[in-house]
Amino acid sequence: MSRLSESIGREKSDTSFTDRVTGALPARNDPTWLVVLLALALFVGFSVYTSLLHVRFATTGADLGAYTHMFSSTLNGEGWLDNGKYRVELLSSSYWGAHFSLTLLAFIPLFALVPSVYTLLVVKCFVLAASVVVLWVLARDRLGARLGGVVTLSYAFNPFLWSAWSFDFQEQILIPPLLFAAYYCYRKDRTLAFLVLFSLVLFTNEFVIFPAIGFTAGLAVAAVLAGRAREKAPAIVGAVVTLGLARFVSSTVIEHFSRASGLPVYVIAEPLQAYVQSGTRVSILDLLGVVLANPTVLIDSATFAVEDKLLFFAAFMLPVLFLALFDELSLFALGPYLGFAWIFTGASKAVYFEFGAHYPLYLLPFVYIGVIHLLARLSTRFDGISIPSRAAFSGVATGVLVLCLVAGIASGGGHLAAPPPADEDHDAVLQTAIDSIPADATLLAQNDIYPHVATRPNASFIVSQTTFETYEQRYGPVSPEYVLIDTDLNPDASWGRTVQRSFGERLGDEYGLLRYQDGVQVYQRGYEGRTYGVTQRDPSPRTYDASEFATENGTQANGTLVSEAGSSGEYVWFGPYDTLAPGNYTATFRVNVSGDGDDPVLLTQVAGGEDHVELANATVTPGDGWQNVSVPFRLTESTSELEYRGVRRGEGRIVLDRVRISYPETANTTEGGA
Repeated sequence: MSRLSESIGREKSDTSFTDRVTGALPARNDPTWLVVLLALALFVGFSVYTSLLHVRFATTGADLGAYTHMFSSTLNGEGWLDNGKYRVELLSSSYWGAHFSLTLLAFIPLFALVPSVYTLLVVKCFVLAASVVVLWVLARDRLGARLGGVVTLSYAFNPFLWSAWSFDFQEQILIPPLLFAAYYCYRKDRTLAFLVLFSLVLFTNEFVIFPAIGFTAGLAVAAVLAGRAREKAPAIVGAVVTLGLARFVSSTVIEHFSRASGLPVYVIAEPLQAYVQSGTRVSILDLLGVVLANPTVLIDSATFAVEDKLLFFAAFMLPVLFLALFDELSLFALGPYLGFAWIFTGASKAVYFEFGAHYPLYLLPFVYIGVIHLLARLSTRFDGISIPSRAAFSGVATGVLVLCLVAGIASGGGHLAAPPPADEDHDAVLQTAIDSIPADATLLAQNDIYPHVATRPNASFIVSQTTFETYEQRYGPVSPEYVLIDTDLNPDASWGRTVQRSFGERLGDEYGLLRYQDGVQVYQRGYEGRTYGVTQRDPSPRTYDASEFATENGTQANGTLVSEAGSSGEYVWFGPYDTLAPGNYTATFRVNVSGDGDDPVLLTQVAGGEDHVELANATVTPGDGWQNVSVPFRLTESTSELEYRGVRRGEGRIVLDRVRISYPETANTTEGGA
């Protein structure tokens, strides 16, 4: 009998547990399931998209690579959050010397399970997809399913969110879901839960403290306006105490790992740079003192690039119909950020006022909380009015938000960039070059290669030539065993040139070129042997078709560039602004030149460097058919802006087919193995 009773008891207990689980889930026809499906689709889509960006070398060392390295170095005991950056003010390379993030540590166990850069990309996509669901819970509770759903869609498809979503990895991804959940608890009078979640927001990154100060002030104002100041006092006072604690802890930790904090001088607005010491970092308080003491500087800084500032601000606000500017929660949160971005930062950090990279993650949660709060406050004005009137308000608000979202996406702000076109042959060459470098060797790679070597314990990168040069002036030359460059990789970003300019004559002097192929350059310190290819024994020639050159008076025809006539001294063609390592080269121009007499009609030139100084030339007289005109030239250091030009010297018809750059030998002539 007792066994039967126990069995029945267990069955009731199991049924009760099942009922509790089932009851916690939304009903089958609940729109929450549609939001979950949307979030799932975004999670999968962005996981694939960001992984594709990484595969095609379109991620950066400054974010994805640095985080990969700091997690790897921490787990392997090689340094506490060592991120591989060269920072003058750091006592070590710890990330906490630049930013304090406690919640960042939550990702370490996940990275330990699968120590891969793809772990970070997938985790980022999951967290931001989850923020869509959390916002839906908040918006539905305050606005109802219809209007709450539109606000959720506005957030899920916000072009600036997508821009931040597609950019590498950062701890700021935690701000949206944590802040949405914190505000939900605040509205439900769950003070302890609110303070815990709000603390996690503040300890995600010290920069979020400033908009959070404004947000807290907005909560206080809203509580007074609603006649709930006494009820909300514990939560608001607790938030103020938490803000002070977060500021103290973050400052103390950063000072422990760093000699100086604040903004690098090169990122501040140009009018302010004359008032601070070059090559240092300056605090916001110091800059505030400068602008208060010099009102004209304040005006100059605020009006610097004012058209761009207003344009991007309008694009940022458009998906929510500028409603956030009419609510105290979001308006007070926006104030500190805009004051910082519009007054203190300059052209080198336009990403602040253009809301680029991951910076929208600081603001979008506050913006959408403000929109929800404003719409909820407006909807209460219809409580005593007929149901059709309330429905009309909801319908109008829904339609306006939808139109503004569409307009915001169409405005171009924050659109996803198309992944670079696949170049499997080039990527294979670069990957082979990476694999050819010993895994435990000290390696310096350019910014967009670094994420692919960031798990190596001795890998580093250069993101700023100015910062790197200042670092070397303070601590002496940086001398890794290997330097890896790819001038053909993302040429518009020119990360390869940043490394070349930073090392200067050391490449080709202290560092010998071990391997070279298709723009990929592997330098080894102290190497004096011949240069080899990467996937083959000898470096392969590079060929530029006529279509790759610009022209002053020529026309493209049947794959060639043709100039029928022109004045002496005109550039028939110029470009392609190549970058080459030190060595002896030959530029071979395949041309067809016709004319009367034996006088030169064409001058072929090789020029390079920022001033485009001529390095070598050869004249071309009229001939019978195609000619191969060879112009040998020598580079004693890595040289950028290389041009292979054609200059008219006389009357006649000039046709260019292609220019071929051969690499028969390097500046180092001693034979050696590879």
